[in-house]
Amino acid sequence: MVKFVEPGDVIVVQFLDRFGRNTREILRRYWELEERGISVVATDEDFKEEFMLLIKAGIAGAESRRISERVRANMSRAVSKGVHSGRPPYGLQRVREFKEGKVIVHWELDPAEAPVVREMYRLAVEDNKGYKSTADTLSTMGYRARNGRPLAAYTIQHVLTNPAIMGTMIYGKKSRKGNPQSDLITLPDFFPAIITQEEWQRLQERLSIRRETPKGQTHSSVYLLSGIVRCGHCGGPMVGRAGAHYKEKQYRSYWCSRSIQSRELCSVSNGHSVHKLEKAILEYLGQFSNPEIVREHLSTMERKDLERYESELSQVEKRLADLDAQFTKRLDDLLKRAILTEQEFAKANEAARNEIKTLEDRKTELASRIGMESNKAALAEKVPQEITAFLEVFQGTDIHQQKARLQTILKAAHVYRDGRIELEFRQ
Repeated sequence: MVKFVEPGDVIVVQFLDRFGRNTREILRRYWELEERGISVVATDEDFKEEFMLLIKAGIAGAESRRISERVRANMSRAVSKGVHSGRPPYGLQRVREFKEGKVIVHWELDPAEAPVVREMYRLAVEDNKGYKSTADTLSTMGYRARNGRPLAAYTIQHVLTNPAIMGTMIYGKKSRKGNPQSDLITLPDFFPAIITQEEWQRLQERLSIRRETPKGQTHSSVYLLSGIVRCGHCGGPMVGRAGAHYKEKQYRSYWCSRSIQSRELCSVSNGHSVHKLEKAILEYLGQFSNPEIVREHLSTMERKDLERYESELSQVEKRLADLDAQFTKRLDDLLKRAILTEQEFAKANEAARNEIKTLEDRKTELASRIGMESNKAALAEKVPQEITAFLEVFQGTDIHQQKARLQTILKAAHVYRDGRIELEFRQ
């Protein structure tokens, strides 16, 4: 409406709450229109006086919030009693039956959509495909969304992150604009399950792994260790690169990505043959089918990780202190000596603010890792079983399936120039 009105137009409303959900929003929009020469008339009563406008805007905003709270409370009570509002989740259908003069509602698997959800799960977990790749594959297979259009990445994401596919209904998960976060209401076994709870956990683990390296090239790469192997000297990721051809054979290697970018980022030229490094890591991994070896390895790695995290935390805290000192100096230049203008002050601190946010997030993560106590006993039993199962089916699967299974076992493999390898198992 605001785009089409012109000076001299008149907007007629019945109540002020049509302009927003709170006093500030209502007044801002009213004054914006008034400054453009557009009149606003409310049919409920006169509010031309600015003071009365402020009062009525406050009342309208409060009433809007009360209505939202009442609606949300009523919805919560209905959901807690087993009433589902809105469209049926993808893969499920609502069935109504008339019994003894009453309408009985129950849920069933949608015969057309439920198999699509199963295929989404398989492509995501077993074939290690992302949202877009899954959507493209399903569209190629002839599957369509409810509106008849090809499946899109956001549709796949919505379906695979919805607990309804394992039978659980959750209400109040997302906050609404202008409304506070509502309490979550969780009803397990509300829907018939398309996937089991164990499969749901595997799916969420797979999606979590993909979020660690959001770039699709990492997961679609033909290199088995992409996203896993890291430089032991700088900690940066190592990437697979194709080399020159020799005698009708192309040589491929893993190289530290930081050393490729700049010697200042990593001074060690850390590169290894793809075939030799993958073979060495798989052979080394095979040794950990013994729980005792896993326990000893975890104990050693825990000490090294703790030292590395504490060292990095110290560097992060030092850098934050430096940035704080720089901010204080700039503020002194602005307020006391007038060397900087307000615009120059804001511009100088823009990059610093971004860096501080990144450092604060990393500081929180490091502090959490240092204070976290890992369950080594359970991990020592879990890892050998997963390694044994992985090696048994390794040769019979393609590269993307191999990578998907390997990523659930290994979080990282730190490789040094002299060939030393340190494995970091996923908790």
